[in-house]
Amino acid sequence: MGSHHLRVLRGIEGVEIPAVVDIDPERGARAVADHPGARAHRSLAEALAAHDLDFACIALPVDDLPAATLEALNAGLHVLVEKPLAPTEEHARDMIATAERAGLALAVGHVERFNPAVVALRDRLEEGLIGKVHQMHARRLSPFPNRTGAQGVALDLATHDIDVMRFVTGQEINRVYAETASPLAGGCEDLLCATLRFDDDATGLLEVNWMTPTKVRQLSILGERGMFVVDYLAQDLSFYEHPTRATDWDALAGMRGGGEGDMVRYALDRREPLRVQWEAFLDAARTGDAPPVSGSAGLASLSTARAIRRSGEIHAAVTPSYRGPVRGSVA
Repeated sequence: MGSHHLRVLRGIEGVEIPAVVDIDPERGARAVADHPGARAHRSLAEALAAHDLDFACIALPVDDLPAATLEALNAGLHVLVEKPLAPTEEHARDMIATAERAGLALAVGHVERFNPAVVALRDRLEEGLIGKVHQMHARRLSPFPNRTGAQGVALDLATHDIDVMRFVTGQEINRVYAETASPLAGGCEDLLCATLRFDDDATGLLEVNWMTPTKVRQLSILGERGMFVVDYLAQDLSFYEHPTRATDWDALAGMRGGGEGDMVRYALDRREPLRVQWEAFLDAARTGDAPPVSGSAGLASLSTARAIRRSGEIHAAVTPSYRGPVRGSVA
């Protein structure tokens, strides 16, 4: 993921990348070769001592995120840290508190928020186009990612859709129930099916795995007056209106239902979400405004994902600890 961040940052006007940190010297050398002007370092401490920096991008295995983020924050740098922010809520709260004390921007890399289809979806939900939201259904399926440090699909994958559901509805998660399984015997969950209950009584469904031969990234939002469908990969947003015309032909009605409404596929300004995310973060760092996808938002997704994992272990509903004194107890 770090290589993608580096590629995008090199293309943003007004940004210089003097330092790349990687414990693998061959990877560091390749990064420097592709990005003239940057120097490779084996540690963050070495880079901080050698350069006058304004911000850092932390893209590491989950267990290593807190220490590196705290090191950068304590050096006075704004930080964009990859999701899921930290391995535990305690680590995340420490990172958030450190950034707040220093007056620094701490943003979490939930890049799906910057997908043009997701932004357009939120705008249309705020307009009330489908009225009250009743149900959301996310499918995030793919083959196994060939990378080290995988923590299971709850933290690695489901956090994306948890964040998007909170973002587009503005609602918080009251409780979760999940079933998980580990067919690959890697020590963490490889698939999950979870239900989320939001404070306004809307429900969310998560279907997540890294065992499916094809890649699927979809989200549907069902409301009083219709349904939105997002295809994250194609950056498509479609709207299906609830039936307004009856289907008189019985044979067709049996196949397609007793009525139909209009269907719209929206024309969107498509851009790379990772670049949009960086532009928003850099603006916040320059102006002192709140960063996109704040540390608190990252904590909410992390906490919910950990509640999902806990629910899969104990087969009971769990309240995410970010909701306060409940602290993840069985509901």
